[in-house]
Amino acid sequence: MSEPTKIIDLDPAKYTLNDYDNVRITLPPKETMTEEDVDAELFQYVISSGKNIKSIADLDDEWVKRTFEGMETIDEVRAAIVEDYERQQEFDRADLKYHACCDVLISRIEGEIPQDVLENNVKAIRQGNEEQLAMMQMSLTQYLREEHLTLDQYEAKLHKEAEFQTKLNLALDCMAVVLCTQVGNHEITEYLSTPDPAAFIAEIREKGLVEEARRAAVRVKVMRRVVDTAIVTIEGEEPKPVAPVIEEDEEPFIMPDFDEMPNPNIVNAGDFEKFSFSVVSHND
Repeated sequence: MSEPTKIIDLDPAKYTLNDYDNVRITLPPKETMTEEDVDAELFQYVISSGKNIKSIADLDDEWVKRTFEGMETIDEVRAAIVEDYERQQEFDRADLKYHACCDVLISRIEGEIPQDVLENNVKAIRQGNEEQLAMMQMSLTQYLREEHLTLDQYEAKLHKEAEFQTKLNLALDCMAVVLCTQVGNHEITEYLSTPDPAAFIAEIREKGLVEEARRAAVRVKVMRRVVDTAIVTIEGEEPKPVAPVIEEDEEPFIMPDFDEMPNPNIVNAGDFEKFSFSVVSHND
């Protein structure tokens, strides 16, 4: 059995970013669910309820009591539909904000990424995917069929993912150096989600992966700060003026404690594979 290919992390000392300030991003305005949208959702119940329900008008309070536990009126159902929509929109917007911040960080990198590093990381990601498919007892052919991808499209996707991951990790490492961001052993599982923190710490100690885990945790910590402090403009709206800083000679400036800043709820958990640490080597 061949040795698995390791993800190569570039040395941040050999690169710089053209800006280390708060990222500035533009997001589309929030969408509002109209009464017509709610009716459209309710119409799905009409379709699925069979011959007993012929129109939205038949979805009355009695139908609600028979259909939904804990609800008694159609107004409650309509309110629940709106609440669910708004919750999903917040999830989607958090994901959109996260990726917009990633794109800004990547665009700040000064210097070229070696092609051999990208090719190596494509190979590593491909091997990781193959291992996951084997665990799922699924062939690559089955996966491509389910994802509606050709082999060429799959390879293009791997290259895009490898480039994104390599550049994002490099940008976060550069930011971490400038911000002097550190993560102690007791904080690692705060930034690397795991169902059993104690077992996780014991495992990385046994395998000698503590420093790799720490580096991954630092990236998550920096990314949270980037997302949390991003300056957001909404499409179609005038940017809000930045309030001037009032200087008072009698009171010295106090540097804020960045470690006490609130952490945003980055909900796109699937993207945290970008901070993978289990197979890492360094390109010196």
